[in-house]
Amino acid sequence: MKIIFICGCLEPGKDGVGDYTRRLSAALIGQGVSVGILALNDHYITHEENGYQTFEEISIPVLRIPSTWSRVKQTKQSKEWKQLHNPEWLSLQFVPYSFNKKGLPFGLGNQLKKIGGDSKWHIMFHELWIGMEVGVTKKTYLIGLIQKKIIKGLINNLQPKTINTQTILYQEVLKTLGFKTELLPLFSNIEKLNQPFVEHTNENNKIKFLLFGSIHPEAPVDEFVNEVVLYFKEKASISVTFVGRSGIEKQKWIGVFSSNGIKVNDLGEQSAENISKALQIATIGITTTPAYLVEKSGTTIAMRQHGLPVISVSKPWRSNKNIKVAIPNDILEYQKGNFKNYIHLKPDNSGRNSLKTITNNFIESLKD
Repeated sequence: MKIIFICGCLEPGKDGVGDYTRRLSAALIGQGVSVGILALNDHYITHEENGYQTFEEISIPVLRIPSTWSRVKQTKQSKEWKQLHNPEWLSLQFVPYSFNKKGLPFGLGNQLKKIGGDSKWHIMFHELWIGMEVGVTKKTYLIGLIQKKIIKGLINNLQPKTINTQTILYQEVLKTLGFKTELLPLFSNIEKLNQPFVEHTNENNKIKFLLFGSIHPEAPVDEFVNEVVLYFKEKASISVTFVGRSGIEKQKWIGVFSSNGIKVNDLGEQSAENISKALQIATIGITTTPAYLVEKSGTTIAMRQHGLPVISVSKPWRSNKNIKVAIPNDILEYQKGNFKNYIHLKPDNSGRNSLKTITNNFIESLKD
């Protein structure tokens, strides 16, 4: 099997979909699949880069096309490179903002069709359109409507043999447009270390919260922390560790935890090895991604892969089409007054999100 992945950008560590594609490509090559990656709209470069990128000592052929090039030039160069590799499959890793800085990639379907030739198409939808939740501004909603139209045109144009997405919500949304999709769960970018660590222990009545990744605004952190303190009062000592860049909201969260007498550890950015160590000694994970979208959160997947049950502390999120989907069993959507329910959650250690499992599922989905 020969596959070329198409994404927007391949700057290592700077683009989540690019990192995902590189990791999946290396895993596929490890299973004997011929793989290349085309970055069609790379805004980190000003000149074409035709060569290799490496992941875990596996070299992957890549072509990076600058975003500053004209669409005609992008298409011509991409088509020539694609023909050189002669893939059976082209796999589009779609995020609207990867292919246009305003998230409106008009004409993308026509461009990709010119590049694709006789190759069969696969699409992985990492993102759909903005404004699908209740309470958005009129501007956001209208942009979302345009993005939805672009996505419908893209699918109709490419006629993909297989469509994947990683969340049940997105699967249901695409179903309302008449498109059948298969779930391909996200895998963790943080491998669990093989060497032994003390894992998820409550010995000495210590509860260790860990928040990994970006902190989104408008989360009810005050209510959550107050409820945590009341629940564990005189039952256990509490600490919280922040891992990753987190963003500008982090200082607000640190302030709320600290003012309630909770010990705070701010690790900042860390190596994958150190992140795994931190995950293995924590007892409860926190994400600010809405519960209905946690399946597309790489940091949440990493916490779950390390055996942590996770609580979603986020601003309220509901589909404006009243689409309801089940929340994973090891995720609690925090709402005022329900923290006590969280203590009884059990982590999901099924391994369904392991890289090996997902790589095998991906290969199976492309078989006729």
